[in-house]
Amino acid sequence: MEQAIHFDGPEGPLEGLLSEGKGRRAGVILHPHPMYGGTMHNNVVLACLNGMAQAGLSTLRFNFRGVGKSAGRFADGRGEQDDLIAAVEFFQTRGVQDVVVAGYSFGAWVAAMAWPGLAAMGVEPLILVAPPAAFMSFDSADPSTRVGLMIAGQRDEIGPPALAAAFGARLTPPVVVGVINDADHFFGGFETLLADRIKAYLEG
Repeated sequence: MEQAIHFDGPEGPLEGLLSEGKGRRAGVILHPHPMYGGTMHNNVVLACLNGMAQAGLSTLRFNFRGVGKSAGRFADGRGEQDDLIAAVEFFQTRGVQDVVVAGYSFGAWVAAMAWPGLAAMGVEPLILVAPPAAFMSFDSADPSTRVGLMIAGQRDEIGPPALAAAFGARLTPPVVVGVINDADHFFGGFETLLADRIKAYLEG
């Protein structure tokens, strides 16, 4: 059962939904681009959450600055990286040190760009869903960015599997992209399969 919360962000309170799991791990889920209607209520965000919850993790999905009831204004992805750091700090101040970050689309870009700060906090390897490499450049991502799971839809034109694979190939260690056949960028009808892959990865 999720409960509505607000936690401290760099520009003021950030709105989120928190679910307490039974284990000692937690997951933070990042939503798609705020300028294109992205919020924490997105179907893919919910699929990521379900996969984490089924694996026993506590979960936090939240609205980036300027979205819903979160304070602040859109900050081109740079400020949103600070919002992510604040979400991880929220768990760590509660005594949860094992945190996994899952980002979808714009959220995947934010997670990848924030890796140096996340690594310093001891965050587990990232889960990136539909990294939008045809829309946003991943060229400045640190090559040491740790990605445990990367998923792309076969028919995704915003985050084509080939571009996701090229990004994964230049990381150390390299990452192989898991492709969901027939899915596009929005994963309509493939939410359960996506949740199952995330659950299997977290339990594996």
